[in-house]
Amino acid sequence: MRELQMRVVTDGPICGADIPFKDGLNVVRADNSSGKSTCMQAIIYALGLEGMFSARRDIPLPHAMTDSIEVQGRELDVVESWVALELENASGQVITVRRSVKSSLKDTTLIEKFEGARLSQNIEMTQGEDFFVRRGGAAVRERGFHHFLARFLGWSLPQVARMDGSEGPLYLECLFPYFFVEQKHGWSGVQARIPTHFMIRDVSRRVAEFILELDEYQAVLKRQRLEAAASIMDSEWKQTVDRVAGAVKPQSVVLRGLPQRPVGDRQEVNAISLIASADGWVSLDDELERLQGRAAEIEQFDVPSIEESASQLDGELSAQQEKLAISNSLAASALAELEDSLSRRDGLESRVEALEEDLQRHKDAALLRRLGARHAEVISGDSFCPTCQQALPDGFEITETPMTPDESVLYIEQEVRTFRAMKADLARLIVTQEAKLDRLRSESSDLRRSIRTIKDTLTSPSSMPSVADVAEKIRIQDRISSLAAIQDEIFHTVEELRARAQTWQANRVALKELAKRRQSPLDRQKIDYLEATLVTQLASYHFVSLEPREIKISEDTYRPTHEGFDLGFDLSASDMIRVIWAYLFAFLETSIRFDTNHARLLIFDEPRQQETKRLSFAALLERAVKAGESGAQIIFATSEEERELQSMLRGQRHHMFSIPPERKLLRPLES
Repeated sequence: MRELQMRVVTDGPICGADIPFKDGLNVVRADNSSGKSTCMQAIIYALGLEGMFSARRDIPLPHAMTDSIEVQGRELDVVESWVALELENASGQVITVRRSVKSSLKDTTLIEKFEGARLSQNIEMTQGEDFFVRRGGAAVRERGFHHFLARFLGWSLPQVARMDGSEGPLYLECLFPYFFVEQKHGWSGVQARIPTHFMIRDVSRRVAEFILELDEYQAVLKRQRLEAAASIMDSEWKQTVDRVAGAVKPQSVVLRGLPQRPVGDRQEVNAISLIASADGWVSLDDELERLQGRAAEIEQFDVPSIEESASQLDGELSAQQEKLAISNSLAASALAELEDSLSRRDGLESRVEALEEDLQRHKDAALLRRLGARHAEVISGDSFCPTCQQALPDGFEITETPMTPDESVLYIEQEVRTFRAMKADLARLIVTQEAKLDRLRSESSDLRRSIRTIKDTLTSPSSMPSVADVAEKIRIQDRISSLAAIQDEIFHTVEELRARAQTWQANRVALKELAKRRQSPLDRQKIDYLEATLVTQLASYHFVSLEPREIKISEDTYRPTHEGFDLGFDLSASDMIRVIWAYLFAFLETSIRFDTNHARLLIFDEPRQQETKRLSFAALLERAVKAGESGAQIIFATSEEERELQSMLRGQRHHMFSIPPERKLLRPLES
């Protein structure tokens, strides 16, 4: 950053402030309530990054820029206000951005970008480009300001997994908590306040991996994509199986052997298609062959007249009526069997539900026992056995040697698994019974249609062709066409699933290879350096709550830990501040050492929190000067006495911007 400009237009004078920044350490010194935090917040607002504080769209600036400002003892209404920021990237490109705080013409989600150093060279801001921020697409669309800003900083924002399984960009609002610590909430914990409202999975870890540019980061992104692809493949596989099952059901066809979940071996993908007939269950191929044979027989003969086939039709009518009676009887029996199975399924569902409730009660009792409770009886809301559903009278004793809660948990879990398996078996049986009943009902319908056709034929003029023979021929051809279409559907589904099986196998192999992958030597060097510089700083800052050498960087979270636990309540308030200093400077220095994705920028608003010792703060300033000499820009906003600051910084390269005592940063401009 090169310069910050704030302007407030009132009914009276125009107020504002111009704050230049240099490379290295910049100290903005002002008394409390004079506006130095406003200056820091204005930087974030100018970049459209206030979403790092919360999901709300409130402007993070005080009323002096949004409502009214006090000038020489008078309260003046704010007519218009804006902030502008001059930026330079690592390539030496300079731009100026401006964003309205209050305006009747411009929305606050609009950011104007101008080429060149418009503030430091006092050039009017005209002929710029407009971008939007704090709206959907601001990080990915061409006119989104954060899309532009990421490219300006030399970053390619990666796609990361969200909580709902989808992917989205790693937003700038998630990155900047590692570069900016605001006064109100930023010093409350070791972990930077990374926003969670973007619903990014493991967001703090993804940010740390990106800033450190770890090889593991690419592996994690690849793993997330493979897992997301696996989830999609699993869903599409189920949809394909459900589609073919829905297609064959109207024809009373039952599929067996088709995997319900993805498999990796294409040879495992097979389907046996069965159809209910008068002779029991036969394969779809056999039924088609039988129907095609019958159709061929009919084709060999001319359709006889009614007179020629009258006696044959009489016999066929009797046979069909007898078949109808048998079919109706079988259908009634099949319906009774189905209703019995449905009733058993309902009973199993009730038993499983009761067992699960009982299991949870026993788990709660076991937990209370492990916690040392003396009264951890299993509380039951009813007096029925969850397994057999028989009533249990009060005081009913089942055994003199009851099981412990842990033993009961294991036993009930086994019962739950057993009943669930029974329920799954029964569900498959119900599908078969439904298909059989549908087939019998269809057969009965065909028989009734055939009987009506024969009766119509017998009452028709004797010279007409036999309507029954014509109808049978048409019915058989229709049935052949329907079953052939089902056969083709099953064939194509099997081929489709076999192709999906190969893709699934490739996905599984890729995930296994990633699981075997070890940390790269370069990643190991970065983590070791991060940890070493953290420990060195803690010692120089006079950290006393723990032995600094015992602090480690977790390879799972990349946060400082002690004996495997995140640093937290076991630290004093002042030592917590020291850890935050050390942690964020460790990321900066690691980035300088290994040239990673860090912005090479650190902004601390009131870094000397909790009355941290002067020696500790002096060590921090010295560290900031050294980081600045290595190419970073450090900005501290502080209310320390200027004389004290000059004493601590004597002989060290820095840039001081100091507001005289009892003066406000935002004040009337001379011209």
